[in-house]
Amino acid sequence: MTDDGPEPTAADRWRASIEAWALPAEIVEAAPESPWRHDVQRFAVDDTVDRDNQSARWARDVLPPVGGTVLDVGCGGGRSIAPLVPPATEVIGVDRVGAMLDEFLEAAARAGVARRTVHGAWPDVLPSTPPADVAICHHVLFDVADVVPFVVGLTVSARLAVVVEVPIRHPMSAWNEAFEHFWGLRRPTGPEHVDLVAVVRELGLDPEYAVAARRPLSRFAADPANLVPVARRRLCLSPDRDAELAAWLADHPPAFVDQVATLRWPGAADEPVQPIA
Repeated sequence: MTDDGPEPTAADRWRASIEAWALPAEIVEAAPESPWRHDVQRFAVDDTVDRDNQSARWARDVLPPVGGTVLDVGCGGGRSIAPLVPPATEVIGVDRVGAMLDEFLEAAARAGVARRTVHGAWPDVLPSTPPADVAICHHVLFDVADVVPFVVGLTVSARLAVVVEVPIRHPMSAWNEAFEHFWGLRRPTGPEHVDLVAVVRELGLDPEYAVAARRPLSRFAADPANLVPVARRRLCLSPDRDAELAAWLADHPPAFVDQVATLRWPGAADEPVQPIA
């Protein structure tokens, strides 16, 4: 308790840290495209997918040997699901971007597993999303200010476990130096993965967690030719500044986060998982 009221909770601190990343309205409104948009190809399944990463191992450890189901919230193109097939034979993808779901379905079809998708924002679509043996959510939570219902939704959707992967600090921090250079804008530094661990513990979920090297990037993400277009979008710049941007990036490469944290805690779903036709 403070003189101004109750001490903020871990969830309160998380919300405040995430909301601090909002960009000034005048910068976003003048931008040629949304700085928050992601390229579908960045999340497509290709030969760079690492089957032996920490998050995949922890999910496979609790999946049934045969016939397991996986729910992927914020599924993108299916890169996080790919290392879980097998043992998983049914996958459910949730995403608010239709093009991501199309790519997810194609990847699941190539892998030969039953699949379905749910189009919309989590946890709004929770009532229409079937539970699964394991729920995963990779590289999404730093976009979520209202983290408690999001985490609770994951937990009640998993019969066995929830596996979450996040970078150890906010991924947009890679562009902090560039924002100060191009806009004179000081950006936040938090939150970090330990702040998410504190939120999950506050909910009584007792997660285990580990930090490891970041998974390999997709071929699209690793291609140097894509750096300037991505940087331009993130920084809300116009294409006529590409030469200036390229020159600056050559001397100031973004400090991309090179470590990720994996959290795992027990699921709480008690409904039977319906087979996917």
